[in-house]
Amino acid sequence: MRTIYQSTDDNGHTLRALKLSKEGHTSPVYLGLVIHDGEVLFRTRENSSREFVLQKIKEFVAAHSPTMNAQPA
Repeated sequence: MRTIYQSTDDNGHTLRALKLSKEGHTSPVYLGLVIHDGEVLFRTRENSSREFVLQKIKEFVAAHSPTMNAQPA
């Protein structure tokens, strides 16, 4: 298992993509995680590509981030 992407967004979420390679298998599996305060909020496992996993993570964060109206002025 290897971390191929890690970042923290403005809301304190850790965004992480991992590449899992099993011995004897030619195609890797990509795991995407969104973590906040030690709790996994979102997990996706894909055979497609790193970019596809990153897109899924971005979609989750965009759908669950606070709106401009909810923030104090």
